[in-house]
Amino acid sequence: MSLYTMQPAPSTSKPVKRPTLLISTVKPSSQKAARSFKSAFAGFKAKYPEYALGSTLDALRKSQFARLKKANEVYVDYMGGCLYPESLVATHAAILQAGLFGNTHSDSPCATRSDFHIAAARNAVLDYFGAPSEEYACIFTGNATTALKIVGESFPFSAGSTLIIPADCHNSVNGIRRFAETGGANVEYLQSTEVGGFYEADAMKVLNEMDPNSEAASLFILTGQSNITGIRPSTSILENAKSRGCSTLIDAAALVSSTRVSLRDIPSADAMVVSFYKMFGYPTGVGALIAKKEFLAKLDRKWFSGGSVDFVQAPGRLTIHAKDLTARFEEGTLNYGSLSAIAPGLDLLKTYMPAMSTRLPALHHYLHTALESLVYPGTGTPLVRVHTKLRSLPLRRSTSTKSSSGEASDSTSGSENGSIRSPISPTWLRPAFSPTRSQSFKWLLNGFSSAKPSSSPITPPSPSSPISMEPAEENVAAPPGQGYVVSCTFYTSDGAVIPLSSVSRLASAKGISLRTGCVCNPGGSAALRGNNIQARMDELSKFEDNVPLKEVCTLMGGLNSAGIVRLSLGMVSNFEDVWRVVEWARGLLDESKRNADLERLNL
Repeated sequence: MSLYTMQPAPSTSKPVKRPTLLISTVKPSSQKAARSFKSAFAGFKAKYPEYALGSTLDALRKSQFARLKKANEVYVDYMGGCLYPESLVATHAAILQAGLFGNTHSDSPCATRSDFHIAAARNAVLDYFGAPSEEYACIFTGNATTALKIVGESFPFSAGSTLIIPADCHNSVNGIRRFAETGGANVEYLQSTEVGGFYEADAMKVLNEMDPNSEAASLFILTGQSNITGIRPSTSILENAKSRGCSTLIDAAALVSSTRVSLRDIPSADAMVVSFYKMFGYPTGVGALIAKKEFLAKLDRKWFSGGSVDFVQAPGRLTIHAKDLTARFEEGTLNYGSLSAIAPGLDLLKTYMPAMSTRLPALHHYLHTALESLVYPGTGTPLVRVHTKLRSLPLRRSTSTKSSSGEASDSTSGSENGSIRSPISPTWLRPAFSPTRSQSFKWLLNGFSSAKPSSSPITPPSPSSPISMEPAEENVAAPPGQGYVVSCTFYTSDGAVIPLSSVSRLASAKGISLRTGCVCNPGGSAALRGNNIQARMDELSKFEDNVPLKEVCTLMGGLNSAGIVRLSLGMVSNFEDVWRVVEWARGLLDESKRNADLERLNL
């Protein structure tokens, strides 16, 4: 048996205790609901025939995510983290049960086994992201946030440096401004459009004002996909940033959950950060900084730890940093118990990512339009306002061969044919292939000799032929300009915002997991909520960091004014998920029942 053959999940005799829901969940269980679901699904499949191309995900959900059905819950928080397939946990458990593993800071048999798995994980990551080991290094971290912090604290910011970041970015990117300011650098924010991302003209203006011959190091950070607006900006801006002397970094934490990224196709990117739990759910607490070695050579660690140095004089000042480049940036002991789950997780994505690319656009479009169609009877007041961009309809394709020649475009502001440039070039996506893992991994399950493996590290085989990105034949559709995020707000019949906390409670009571608030992206959230909120955000500049939170909330008009309700789709999202969300929302149109439910939930 190959090490990376998915193992069946073990059964347990002990039932899992789950919180009791106060309100019955929405599911097509009654005859009336079943008929409604069946009718809605038939109409959906007629409108979105490409949905059938992702049928392999139905089998995956049935075999690896059966707990969704058992719990009778709906998961629409894939931007927060992917659900893990049961077989990945079982596969990892089989690896751990097959041998003894220990701290890698020795040459013991246990350490050697751990080293072997870590090397295999590094090579799997580099292979998956199209990053040749001769040019790139994979540095394991606790998550994407830690990887960003490593770059921020090590980057040689100085007077004359510039840090350029989009306003529509995660707080982990915002936090780098502290390192830049401490070093004397100038911080430039790229204003968000009304649907997220940034104006490329603004970015070019900032870049053109920079001196490409300046000796001061500057850094341009691109959000690969916004976790709140879903926008995926064009990577062409990185080429312009490099031409003006900037180092470049991609925060790809949200992007890689539904898109295959090849750094080989983005040579202007110096580094990229990811979190693996966002990609395949397990393990948590492991991320990576994938960076060019020449970029890492520019970084200056101000701190060191066990494993990152070869010699330390104590007491004294002499410190000799580790000769191994990755060791210099990996703090302390790596999570060697979890890293052996990375390669099989990436293998799973190679298999199922193409199906996600055909299914998720249809679900995303349906969820957006169905929510916007809900209005209060009599007044016609909308229940939901969706702030994120309405995507273009997916390519019209039969369920057998090629795509059609065009893509239906929505005539809405900010569509691909509108003022917003279609974000992301086709070369970001790579169709999956399924290589056979080296048979030398068999010995890890069948027993281990104290000797090191003869060929380590092992690099997974590459596809035998170049990978085409044309959206024809059986390839995935041309990449969209956004991810699968619907950010919205809910309103009463008289137009008042329903508090985010109320929406969250009502959803939870129906077994729906979603996210509310600014979701760690205040710039993107403010942009979506409109000019009034954006203006209030700008007013906050008059405050110092020690201002009481209450004063900030008062100026912003309360947290409900700045936050949103986020629904995000992922690996095994299906029609029943989005249908149940829409039916739950439809139920909120009954205000007397909604208020009664809230009273019960607030007890």
